[in-house]
Amino acid sequence: MSPVILGRHEVDHSRLGRSRAAASSSSLPTVSGASVALANSSGAKSSGATASRVNVGRAAALAENTLDRVSDISRQLERAIVQGEYSPGQRLPPERLLSIQFQVSRSVVREALGRLASLGLVESRQGSGTRVTAPNGRQVSLGYERLLREVPERLADLASVRLTLETSIAALAARHRRPEHLRELERLQQILHQPRKSLAAHVKADGDFHATLAEAAGNPFFSLVLAPIHDLLTESRLQTLRRYGASIAWQHHQRILEAIRAQDADEAARAMEEHLTVNSRHLSEIDEEVEAETPIPVETPNHRRKSAGKHVPR
Repeated sequence: MSPVILGRHEVDHSRLGRSRAAASSSSLPTVSGASVALANSSGAKSSGATASRVNVGRAAALAENTLDRVSDISRQLERAIVQGEYSPGQRLPPERLLSIQFQVSRSVVREALGRLASLGLVESRQGSGTRVTAPNGRQVSLGYERLLREVPERLADLASVRLTLETSIAALAARHRRPEHLRELERLQQILHQPRKSLAAHVKADGDFHATLAEAAGNPFFSLVLAPIHDLLTESRLQTLRRYGASIAWQHHQRILEAIRAQDADEAARAMEEHLTVNSRHLSEIDEEVEAETPIPVETPNHRRKSAGKHVPR
């Protein structure tokens, strides 16, 4: 190719072409290397993120499977206890044997036994293993107590609940009472009839009188139902006995006791109804007095300005 003359500068197109080609050729590896490195880096990050997600998924699946196995084992053991395969006081097989039986780790067995313990079905002691406990209503009572804490109670409302429940208890106690029940009721009446006894002694005797009636009724569910409200019942007795004295309670109890001794269920129910109706009236009077004595906060103009000022943005 003949050179082209541009003023004083001579340009050889063949050299220029070769130079551009060389320059282009020499610059390609640099650009291509950077692109490959970036691609490799992105691929590694993507692969790492995928692996991380897989690991998290596997861990979640493993945890879920473990919880399922714990629930399954605890249900099987609970069923065996409830159906009488293990009697109260009997020791369960050791963790090692249970883990072999259920084909799980000992930690899974240990967690399942922990659930049974939280239900009050078993008790674990160091060195003596895990034993089945005698049935009781403690867990039911705890659940009721938690619910009752959320309810703003009035003691008069409690008396209304007792009216329906304890009239039935009195009637059944008259039918099913035994000599030992009568002796205990008479002993408690002697305590309640002594004015020199302390308020605490009168409250306890009053409560034990009603608890003995529930036992004499012959239905264990009465005691289970009454147990969660034991503290409220004690508070109501404390209020009424402090205010009105123990003589009224003794008179009412004496009428109930005589009906139960005669095994007159109808009279026992009537006597209990009268007793609890008077008790409800007394508690209503106490509640009204407490509400009347509770001061109602008065909002002054200055207090309103301060309260309003707290909400003004600055």
